[in-house]
Amino acid sequence: CTDKTGTLTQNEMTVVAGSVGIHCKFVHRLDENLNRTNAGEESGGRASPEVRRKHADDFSIDQSQLNGVLGDSLKDLLNASIAINSTAFEDRNPDTGELVFVGSKTETALLKFAKENGWTDYKETRESADIKQMTPFLSERKAMGVAVQLRGGRYRLFLKGASEILIRTCSHHVVIGKPGEPLQDEVQACEIDEVSSDNIQRTIIFYANRTLRTIAICYRDFESKPPK
Repeated sequence: CTDKTGTLTQNEMTVVAGSVGIHCKFVHRLDENLNRTNAGEESGGRASPEVRRKHADDFSIDQSQLNGVLGDSLKDLLNASIAINSTAFEDRNPDTGELVFVGSKTETALLKFAKENGWTDYKETRESADIKQMTPFLSERKAMGVAVQLRGGRYRLFLKGASEILIRTCSHHVVIGKPGEPLQDEVQACEIDEVSSDNIQRTIIFYANRTLRTIAICYRDFESKPPK
């Protein structure tokens, strides 16, 4: 999720909250922004006990703790989905000489998020990708995508766009362990069932009600080149 407030005051967006999979809810400066997580309904406790029990596995972490719950494979997957499926880039501000990201406000926010987390440099990730097809953002589809060929011949499609649109096409969510649990070597995914779907929809609405622009980041693997 990206904060539209910064767009008005500083002409930039930043990632301030998000959900990896369905249970891990991270927040930038969690102690100061407890109202930006709906894990455990800390943000007001308005939900019924039934709802809180239904999503009892949800947990909140500070954004600075995110690397502690992401295995290397999932970290690389998330970083690649941000770096490759983007046309934004980093350049020096001619006035200040500082390195800044240039491009779509949403994409620059995501690239800055990846950089702040210490993930592999976007340029290195992008240049090492074997890009086969790019699908630009269209208002009708409210999403953009890029298809890359992986080692071994398979293909991977990265998508990002409006959460309420893309979630309808998703069948699985990634699985994240709680802080202190062993990290998974490989990306683990679980089918989106009725309870998971309810969790996702509630989270999207929760963010939207706090004037956050909610973006979904998804992927799908193909054995052969995906159709246009």
